[in-house]
Amino acid sequence: MADAHDREPRRAERPLPLPPVPTDRDLSGRSFGERELNLLREVLASGALNSNGGSFVPRFEREFAHVLGSPHAIACSSGSLAVQGCLAALDLPSGSEIVTSPITDFGAIAAILFAGLRPRFCDVDPETLMPTEASILAAVTPATTAVVVTYLFGRAFDIRALVDTLAKRGIDVVEDAAQALGARIEGHVPGTVGALGAFSFQQSKHITSGEGGAIVASTDTLARRARLFVNKAWPYGEPDPDHEFIAPNGRLTELQAAVLVAQLERLESFIEQRRATARCFAHALAGRTDRLRIPAEPPGHRYSHWRLHLVASPELDLDTLAERARHAGLPCQAHYVGRPAFDLRAMREAGFRERVEDFPGVKQGLANSLVVPWNERIDEELATLLGATLGDLAGECGA
Repeated sequence: MADAHDREPRRAERPLPLPPVPTDRDLSGRSFGERELNLLREVLASGALNSNGGSFVPRFEREFAHVLGSPHAIACSSGSLAVQGCLAALDLPSGSEIVTSPITDFGAIAAILFAGLRPRFCDVDPETLMPTEASILAAVTPATTAVVVTYLFGRAFDIRALVDTLAKRGIDVVEDAAQALGARIEGHVPGTVGALGAFSFQQSKHITSGEGGAIVASTDTLARRARLFVNKAWPYGEPDPDHEFIAPNGRLTELQAAVLVAQLERLESFIEQRRATARCFAHALAGRTDRLRIPAEPPGHRYSHWRLHLVASPELDLDTLAERARHAGLPCQAHYVGRPAFDLRAMREAGFRERVEDFPGVKQGLANSLVVPWNERIDEELATLLGATLGDLAGECGA
């Protein structure tokens, strides 16, 4: 009989169901405290609840622009409206094409259509579910006037060369960075590399005011038009004002801005916590299975882990795994959005006829993707337990 010191260490028993996992749907997974409450009291005491008469919206815009290193930030009511505002700022010809990813929130596609433009879809890298420079350029036609690059899961990719290439053809780049706040690529900030960038502060995002968004602009001209778009195209404070074009009311409120000011102060700590726990999860997962993995972070990149995106090997039955994981108390979603944007009913009814088979990266990427919700209230111990649990379940779920 082997000496006790020579034995393999026993794996910790995983409790089933798992302890409660903090969720970004409520306070268990969101970080609100006295700072938010005190700033909200300031707003209420002022009596000025909208951005036209208050101080917190412009304060948040200044501080957000500073954090990103952008010359301009314009607060607005949602990330979807931010994408639409970016396109409005470019003042593109009606009916022209916008190259974009079909793996995105539908609000980003609706923004293109509401702007009187037509999405033209590109393929994606199945490893990341994001477009590549090559897939974007392959989709560009003479009718293309802009590209909307979509970042996912707190990750981005380097678009500097792409921006330069497209600029020579008169095509601007908008970055949909709704899921990428806090990410970095070799010191560059996603959302600030192209002409304009769009951010979201919806309930699940890295910082939140329930709903909300921001546009960042690279020039004074683009910033002015984006700000007009958010304010019904009415130039507040300018002499002889008039509505300059058709635009909605997309303003952020002072109450939302006060919460965001407080949240922004802790953004870096939120990101570092997400990164630390993601490492714990990935290490524990790798120790239990080789069927499921988190794509490696390339040198010079910093992921901010809005969600954990995992790539499965083909023999893994993801639907069964996701069902068993949820039953054990580990929330997750197989195949991410499930279907590409062009395959949604509203798009089919609008006349879009793209076939999934013509987008091999989209087809493979969705088939092999598992997404785990993540937030800054998950600690290292729980992250390790979640990774180990998912790894053990993956070993039991062959195709």
